Amino acid sequence: MLRPRALFAILAVTACASVSAGPRADLVVLGNVWTGDSARPRAQGLAMRGDTIVLVGDSQAVLRLADSTTRIMRNGAGLILPGFMDGHVHFLDGGFQLSSVDLRDADSPVEFIGRLGAFARERKPGEWITGGDWDHERWAASPLPRREWIDSVTPNNPVFVSRLDGHMALANSLALKAARISRTTRDIPGGTIVRDRKTGEPTGVLKDEAMGPVFAIMPEPSDQEVDAALARAMRFTASRGVTAVASVSAART
Repeated sequence: MLRPRALFAILAVTACASVSAGPRADLVVLGNVWTGDSARPRAQGLAMRGDTIVLVGDSQAVLRLADSTTRIMRNGAGLILPGFMDGHVHFLDGGFQLSSVDLRDADSPVEFIGRLGAFARERKPGEWITGGDWDHERWAASPLPRREWIDSVTPNNPVFVSRLDGHMALANSLALKAARISRTTRDIPGGTIVRDRKTGEPTGVLKDEAMGPVFAIMPEPSDQEVDAALARAMRFTASRGVTAVASVSAART
């Protein structure tokens, strides 16, 4: 199936193009085309020369621009769309997230712990484990995670994994120690250090501004790591038909 590409972003302005005296096509794509034109929302194909769409219309019209050198692609029932544009995306953060632990659809604390443990076994000692996007509301009774859950499966790696909304994260004991967060740490304005009701010890969950001390001591990514994250983000978005973004994020996961 043909994937959307950047050049399809001009479908709407070419939907009614004339076939007269146009250049021969290098590529003809036949299929269900969404044009973006309310008067003619659908077409049967498009013709291209180089990186320019020269015609969007019915199949016979676009095929008239083909010759023996034209590449003809038949898209079947798949929908051909303009390239998508995202006006607000944490693009570089997303690139880092693609190589981080994925906890988004972990449906129980057991699965949450198991995924972190498996991920940690593949990391070098001392390497930070970030990402996550966990959602405790998927779990029976919706308990917030605790550092005791994961300390035994992440003994050599500091962990700081975020909830899917970005307003709280779970730190293991190594990460809390590195950030100097303990029972005696005062509450942080604008944030919450979640504490055990009986002992007063931090459970590992930090909310909003209380995440700051951990972020402050996490190592900055190297230039090579930033480049790799950017490349991952570009490959992923292109594979989903996203052809332009407005990035609003810094190089921090």
